[in-house]
Amino acid sequence: MRECMTAAAMLLLWLLSQTIQFSFAPVYANLYTSVTLNEGGYMLLAAMWLVLNNATRAVLLYGGWFMLSDGVSVIFDAKRAAWVLPPLAIPVSYFGMSFLHFPSVPHFGVPALITLVSVWLLQYITSDVKKAGYKFAVQAVVVFSIQWLDLIPVLTPYGFGWGELSYAIKHTSLLMEKDHLLNMVCMLAFAFSSLVAMLLTKLFVSYEKQLRQLRLLRLRERELTRIRTDQARMRLYQEMQYLVHDLKRPLTTVLGLSDLLSISKDASTASHGRAIAGAAEKMEQMIGEIKYPDRQREATVGEIVDYTMAQVRGMPWGSVVSVEIPAELRDKRLCLNVIRFSRVLVNLLDNAWHATESTKQPLVSFSISLGRERISFIIEDNGPGFIEPVDGEKSGWGSSGLGLAFVKEAIAGFHGDLAYEERSGGGVRCLASIPVVSEGK
Repeated sequence: MRECMTAAAMLLLWLLSQTIQFSFAPVYANLYTSVTLNEGGYMLLAAMWLVLNNATRAVLLYGGWFMLSDGVSVIFDAKRAAWVLPPLAIPVSYFGMSFLHFPSVPHFGVPALITLVSVWLLQYITSDVKKAGYKFAVQAVVVFSIQWLDLIPVLTPYGFGWGELSYAIKHTSLLMEKDHLLNMVCMLAFAFSSLVAMLLTKLFVSYEKQLRQLRLLRLRERELTRIRTDQARMRLYQEMQYLVHDLKRPLTTVLGLSDLLSISKDASTASHGRAIAGAAEKMEQMIGEIKYPDRQREATVGEIVDYTMAQVRGMPWGSVVSVEIPAELRDKRLCLNVIRFSRVLVNLLDNAWHATESTKQPLVSFSISLGRERISFIIEDNGPGFIEPVDGEKSGWGSSGLGLAFVKEAIAGFHGDLAYEERSGGGVRCLASIPVVSEGK
C-alpha cells in the first residue's frame, strides 16, 4: 500500500511538471549565450540543463508506473500486472499529454522506447531486490543515461531527439560547427551513466542474494539447533526411562517387605510397615508419572502446590516466593500429571525470578483463584516484563527459551490455557488455567 501511495504521488508530480515551463529558462539562456559568444561551453550547459529536466520528468513517469505496478501485483496477488501495466500505461501517458494539449508535451521517440524496454528488462534483472528504493535508484540512473542519446546530432536521422528543444540545441551545434563536441560529450556522458547503472544493478542484486543466503543459513542453523536439542532431549528421556525402570526393582522389594511388616503382630512394627508401604506406593505413583508423561490422575490443588513448593524452597531464590492459597480451594480436584505440572509451575516461577533479578526489592507471588470451572495458578513479578522467545530466539536473559515451549506444550496437554497480562504496578501476571473436575465424577 505504501508503494502505491508513493507511486501515485510521483505520477501526480509528473503530471504537474508538464504544466511548468520556468525550469527550461536556463536552457534558453545558455543557448542564447552560446550563439551570441560562439562558445561551445554554454551549448553544453544548455544540453545538461535539458537532460536534467527531461530525466527528472521521465524518472517520475517510469518510476511511478513501475512502482505502482509492483504494488498492485502484491495487493491483488497478480504478478503479471508488474509486467503488463507499465508498457501500456507509459505510452498512453505520453500521447495523453499531446491529446490534452499540455504546455509541455514529451516526445515519444526512439529514446523513450529504449528507456521503456530498458526499465522493463531492469525489472526482471532486479526481481530479487525487495527494497523499492534500490530499484528506483537504478531506474533513475538508466533513465538519466538514455536522455543523453537525445542530444547526439549523429543519431538524429534514426529518431533520436526530435523534441523541439533537443532539435534546437543540435541544430545550433551544427550551425556553430560544434556538433563533434556535442557528439563526444553526450556519448561519454551516456557511457559513464550506463556504467554506473550496471554497477549499481550488480551491487544491489548481489547484496540481496547475500542477504537471502544469510537468511537461509540462519534458518538452517536454527533447524540444526532444534534437531540437536531434540536429540539431546530424547537421549535424556531415554536415560530417565532406564533410571526409572531400575528404580522400580528396589521399590518392588520395599513394597513387598513393607507388606510383611504391616501384618506383624507387633502394633508398632505394623504401623511402621503401613507408613513405609504408603510412602512406597506414592513413590511408585510418582515414578509412573515420570515414566509416562501422558498419564494423568486426579489430584487436589493443595497436593499440587505442596509438591511444587517443596521443589522451589530448595532453590537459592525459593525464599523470595510468597504463597497465598485460599483454604476453600485446596480440596478442589484437577485431572493432570502432578510431576509434569509441577515442573510447569517451577519453570514459570523461575522465569518470574529471573525477571526480577535487576530490581532492588524483587517480588514473586504464587496464588490460586477459581473462575468458570477453572483453577488459575497465578504467578506475578515486579520485573520489567517477561520476554517470550520469537522464532526460536533466546529469552530476555539469555536462556534457550525451551522452558516456555515445555510449559505451553504441557498445559495444552491438560486442556488448559496460558495467558500473560501487565500488572498495574509493573511486571507481568501469568495465569495457567486448568479445568476443575466436576463434583459428580
